[in-house]
Amino acid sequence: MMKHLKLFIASVCGFSLFLYACVPKSKVEEKNFDLKGMLENVGKNIILPSYNELQVNVNALSVSVDSFIANINQENLVEVRAKYRAAYISWQKCDVFEFGPAEGLALRANLNVYPVNTSKIESNISAGNFNLDQLINSDTKGFPAIDYLLFGENVSDSALLVLYSSGINNTNRKNYLLALTLAIKGKVDEVVSSWNSYYPNFVANTSYSVGGSLSMLINAMNKYFERYVRDGKIGIPVGVKSLGIPLPKQVEAYYSGYSVDMLVASVTAFQNLYLGKYGSVNGLGLDDHLVAFDGVAIDQDMQSKLADALLACSALNGALSQTIINNQSSVEAVYSKLQKVVLPLKVDMPSKLGVLISYQDNDGD
Repeated sequence: MMKHLKLFIASVCGFSLFLYACVPKSKVEEKNFDLKGMLENVGKNIILPSYNELQVNVNALSVSVDSFIANINQENLVEVRAKYRAAYISWQKCDVFEFGPAEGLALRANLNVYPVNTSKIESNISAGNFNLDQLINSDTKGFPAIDYLLFGENVSDSALLVLYSSGINNTNRKNYLLALTLAIKGKVDEVVSSWNSYYPNFVANTSYSVGGSLSMLINAMNKYFERYVRDGKIGIPVGVKSLGIPLPKQVEAYYSGYSVDMLVASVTAFQNLYLGKYGSVNGLGLDDHLVAFDGVAIDQDMQSKLADALLACSALNGALSQTIINNQSSVEAVYSKLQKVVLPLKVDMPSKLGVLISYQDNDGD
């Protein structure tokens, strides 16, 4: 079934690309839509505020880590966990923007590679000598590594506090937590600064061709939704990619159990990006672009399927890893809802807007 669906989408994609190549550029240019206004809304009212929110929450996390390291106790542990959760949720609103400065600085690879390698993390702590920028440490850093250090695996809070206060290598453990936080902060600060400079170019680049801002945005959305939302957050851990064999430890935020929080935050942010919304601002979005290009039916289909997917994600309860173990079919149903978003997102919308999808999901599902 999944193979047939994959072949169908691939064939439709190929046909849509053929149509795109055959449509004169004037047909796109004849449409009456303020693309620059849409890019301005996305950049000024969605991307920059999302990164600023992330920066604020990462700074708060950094302060709370300092307090926790200075005074190891239950109260500070609760506080640093709360700040970590807020920062990680803020990241979900930014993860989709892996183009421009974020792509150049490999922000996703530095902030959210999971599952982490706990053996290597413990080895780094024991050695007290590590370089988080080395490729070998790609799975020992970012939010997932902090998730492990702040929650542990099958360990009580009191036992976790002992590891930081008087356990073997307790100073190294504190230093590692601090280094992880500072590394995240440094990357986020750099991307925020770069985006402030990049923003005018993003708004001015109104070409519909590959390399134009609309093309980069839509391709980034496709890659993110397929690979990191549908597959990374749900498909891989529930076993879609492993012949039905579940891999519950591969969920995001496994140790804290915040997987569903991250999933809901990411799909909500994705939906709002499509609609041109952020907070109280509801400006020009891809929905408006579709309507202007006689794509009302596509917009309605997209909005309906995104709403269904978000509802399914929100209905998940408790730790996702346990739900996969106890009720695998319910999580497979969520995957199915996310999968239904792919056709309008990857085929119908780009074809209608005259945007070439250069990203292809070739994992054979």
